[in-house]
Amino acid sequence: MKKEINRRLEILNNKKVPTITARMLRGGMQERLNRQENIRYGNQIENQKRKLKNKLSSLIRKEKQSSGFGTMSVSSIESLSDFNEPVFRKIRSRRGFF
Repeated sequence: MKKEINRRLEILNNKKVPTITARMLRGGMQERLNRQENIRYGNQIENQKRKLKNKLSSLIRKEKQSSGFGTMSVSSIESLSDFNEPVFRKIRSRRGFF
C-alpha cells in the first residue's frame, strides 16, 4: 500500500500548474475564467497530496506501533479509495485558441 501511495504522490508531483500571468490579471471575463480554472486545478492537486501524505504518515505510525505486537499486516486492514487524477480543463474560447 505504501508503494501505491508513493506512486500516486509521484504522479501528483509531476503535474504542472499553469502560472497566472499579468495578462490574466488585467483581462476580461475569459481571463477570469482561465484564472479560476488554474486555481481550482492547483487546489485539487494540493488537496490530494495532503490527503495522501496524511495517509502515508498514519500507515508508518501504525506499522511502528504494531511492530512490537507481532507481524500483523496493516495494508491488509485498510484499503485506498480510487485515484481520481486531476485534469486541467481547457476553456475553448480563450484567446489564441482558434
